[in-house]
Amino acid sequence: MSAETPTCRLYLTTPPELVSGGVSVTAFAELLKSVMAATDVACLRIAGQDPARVTTIAKAVLPMAQASGVAVLLDDPELAVKLHADGVHLHGAEEYAKVRRSVGSDSIVGVACPLERHTAMEVGEAGADYVMFSVPAHHHDDALDLVSWWTEIMTVPSVVAGALTPATAAQFIAAGADFLAPDAAVWSVADPVAAIAALMKA
Repeated sequence: MSAETPTCRLYLTTPPELVSGGVSVTAFAELLKSVMAATDVACLRIAGQDPARVTTIAKAVLPMAQASGVAVLLDDPELAVKLHADGVHLHGAEEYAKVRRSVGSDSIVGVACPLERHTAMEVGEAGADYVMFSVPAHHHDDALDLVSWWTEIMTVPSVVAGALTPATAAQFIAAGADFLAPDAAVWSVADPVAAIAALMKA
């Protein structure tokens, strides 16, 4: 990836209310369809550990998302295999080797990492398909430096997650981020489709 032609795609996470039942699965599926039509979505993570609820959500949105070229990830490796999801998102590197064996080499396995170079490099070198950096507002500059450094030395894609705005999204895109993962709260704003699309217009 060159600095002159940065490319970046969206990594979306379902809102917590979807798993808890506070948001209708049907309503979310329609909203997701509108977002996919408006901008370039690469990945959808169905977040949650409740097998019954995640299964219900996946049955409603997984075929639609995959038909649109969007990879669908779950938090539960066993459920990901059972439901034919595209892969798994891990909240730490400890289970990476075990999960990789269980889902196979063809599945995506991504890992969330702290804003720390050594840990991220270990995860990347272990074979993770992406490394996700969650960016607290008070560590924005540190995260920019890390993403820029990562882009220069590593080929493993980076995912920048957090309460992104069009302005901060533009900075991370310029730094070389491969994916932007807006906070799940973006689904609760007045116009989620416009808010999500605005990030990529950066």
